[in-house]
Amino acid sequence: MKLLVTGAAGHVGSLALPGLSGRHELLLVDLRPPVGLPPGARFQSLNLLEAGDAELEALFAGVDVVVHSAYIPSGAIDVYSAEPPQIERFEAEFANIRVAQRVYRAALQAGVRRVVMVSSNHAADWYEHAQVHQRQRDMVYPGDLPLADNFYGWAKASYELLGHPYACGSFGRQLEVVMLRIGSPYPIQAARYEPGAPAVASSLPRPSGLAAFKRALGAWLSDRDCAALVRCAVEAQAIVAEGAVPWVVAYGISDNTRAFWSLGSARHQLGYRPQDDSEVVYAADVRRLLMSGAAGAAGPLGLGA
Repeated sequence: MKLLVTGAAGHVGSLALPGLSGRHELLLVDLRPPVGLPPGARFQSLNLLEAGDAELEALFAGVDVVVHSAYIPSGAIDVYSAEPPQIERFEAEFANIRVAQRVYRAALQAGVRRVVMVSSNHAADWYEHAQVHQRQRDMVYPGDLPLADNFYGWAKASYELLGHPYACGSFGRQLEVVMLRIGSPYPIQAARYEPGAPAVASSLPRPSGLAAFKRALGAWLSDRDCAALVRCAVEAQAIVAEGAVPWVVAYGISDNTRAFWSLGSARHQLGYRPQDDSEVVYAADVRRLLMSGAAGAAGPLGLGA
């Protein structure tokens, strides 16, 4: 297939490329080229928000599947960062929604079969902050209402819902839409969770210390599992039952013992088979931090005291 990957130089885009390289024709788009352009891949520098309609039409011509991971940052560090304040992030996140709309529309008009949207666990992170951390629930499911408590997550949820009328066929034909709610695709730095480690300033409910370590273990997505997840989202043949709207939300984490997001739709609709488990990969850190008799360390998640 011919694949268009937006935001190809970004973190998730870069992790996805090894799972696609050598299997498909790749057209990569970003403001700068990715490090280590895959053999045979083509790169085009383009600002998807500012590009003209004719530029988008040419870019999407002949494409079978789009992987959209381009993103305009709204915060200095991450979604939890207090800089800038959460309420000031609306305009940047609204621009991301406009980019998503341009991608959906260009894909529809060009005859693209499927759009794989790189979404985020933050699209429904209210459940984590208000319920999982308080031990009121153990698992968050793809079918739960997309409730975020910040503009970053709200924008991701908006990408997802924006794709539904396209998947319904409301504009002339059905466009298959897959949303990947990526967890934490970064190495776990155990030193950040040591007793006495400085807490990061945050305007959102954020666990610290051992609770944050357990959260990191549950949210982790390894490099190879990230590549496999995107490959599955691109290549899965029948993503929904016959007659259903071709619109899928799937969480993106590894096969973690301490997972608190369900991989049900990723496994059953996309055929995702994660290979890694943070409990195994970071076993030495788990033994040192969680099995030394420290208060509050027991339990599968145990984000409370």
